[in-house]
Amino acid sequence: RVIIDIPGVSLSRYAPTGSMKPVLDEGSNGIRIIPRSEDDINIGDIITFKQDIDNDDYLIVHRVIEKGEDLEGIYFITKGDNNSLNDGKIRFSDIKYLTIGILY
Repeated sequence: RVIIDIPGVSLSRYAPTGSMKPVLDEGSNGIRIIPRSEDDINIGDIITFKQDIDNDDYLIVHRVIEKGEDLEGIYFITKGDNNSLNDGKIRFSDIKYLTIGILY
């Protein structure tokens, strides 16, 4: 028996997209929290964010590869580990979860 006592933690499952293989796939479970601020998110972290595709909101799970600031504030550049292109600038308001652990 394993007990993990982390306030606000939830478990997640992943779609079989292949974008985060070999780290994440449909057989893994994520341990995630809701980040409180931009300071909670760093390069290398895996985040879940909302992205509008063809007027539909999707939840995307990708790794943060860059963190910067522009005239609109802090932004994050993310990319799937198995993808060749990044997702562009992601704002904190679109970030839903921060992955803090993975169970296989």
